[in-house]
Amino acid sequence: MSKPFLVDGKIVTIIDTPGFDDTRRGDAEVLSSIAAHLSKFYERGIKLTGIIYLYRITDVRMVGTAQRTFRVFRQLCGESTFGHVLIVTNMWEKEWLEIGEARERELSAKYFKPALDGGARMIRHDGTRESALNILRRLLDNDTISLSIQREIVDEHKQLVHTAAGEELTSALREQAQGYDDELRGLRTEMEAAIKARDEETRREVREELERKREELTRIKRDVECMTERFVSEKTRLETSIADMEAANRQHVGRLQDMQNLVSQALLQLMKSQNEAIRPKEVEERQARILAEERLANVLASAKHREELQVLQSEMNKRLYVLQDEIFKIKLGGKPDERRQTDPEATETHTSRQAKDRETDQKEKERTKDEERIARLVYFVNLIVGFVITKWTKGPTRPTVPNAL
Repeated sequence: MSKPFLVDGKIVTIIDTPGFDDTRRGDAEVLSSIAAHLSKFYERGIKLTGIIYLYRITDVRMVGTAQRTFRVFRQLCGESTFGHVLIVTNMWEKEWLEIGEARERELSAKYFKPALDGGARMIRHDGTRESALNILRRLLDNDTISLSIQREIVDEHKQLVHTAAGEELTSALREQAQGYDDELRGLRTEMEAAIKARDEETRREVREELERKREELTRIKRDVECMTERFVSEKTRLETSIADMEAANRQHVGRLQDMQNLVSQALLQLMKSQNEAIRPKEVEERQARILAEERLANVLASAKHREELQVLQSEMNKRLYVLQDEIFKIKLGGKPDERRQTDPEATETHTSRQAKDRETDQKEKERTKDEERIARLVYFVNLIVGFVITKWTKGPTRPTVPNAL
């Protein structure tokens, strides 16, 4: 288990497990070690957010051992967790790109297809630090999960050999043992033939191969029989070591959190300083924007006022023209008719002429009063127009008083 480290502000711990193709340890021993670690973590409440399965893209083909390993891996995880699985192909820098891409297509279409169909993802690792971090980032936001082997051992109290992964490996090892039995029988036949032929060299080679196969067969059978014992032993050994690792990791996490707090405080201080430096400029820009908006509003309002004033002034001018026409008609109607014809009766008396003169004078006075009323009306209309113009234009405007006053 690695020391905790930060990725995008989140604390990450990686658990590195041995591979099933370890030349120094058998597959049963490897599975016992992995199961012991996972079950112990699960008992302590430590859950995973993702599982990474590494595969060398340089492998020419996926041999039987690799296929068996991946089947055990699938049973170890359980189909419900495939969405948290990343199948990572590495060592791309050691292979031609075209060849690697062809193998990648074959792997995704054949060997890894069951897992990919269940939600697993297949990505590349180019060997750089940034590529490794990008792989981890794909798992950071996942919910925590429990693997099938953890639930089987801890919750269901199954022995390792009776778990799905244990049964898969046991079956594979028995098939391998059966194959070795067949090879041993063939080697015995070859040895008997060599003895009969007195071929010492062939007999020696066959004997060595026979002994090697016997040792391998014995080891496989012993691994199957001792799988549970190794698991219990490994789990007991982990009691102390995991407790020590957790204590060391807690201290390391505390230091990381302190460091993260310091970085956060420094960032906040930097942002505060930047905001204080930017604020005066923002105030100036906001004030300039407000002034520009006010100027535009004033221009639009002035244009609208002018249009309304022009309409009002035009309407008032029309009414003045009508009044002036009425005055003019009244004046024309009050003048003596120069074309008036003399009364044909020469017998009109002086008294009747005086009466007519008085009547004419009375009409003239009434006409004068009418003109005065109309003149006052015109004055007040001009006064109102001037007041309206003064109010809308905010400038002194004096109304025109007609000459009749």
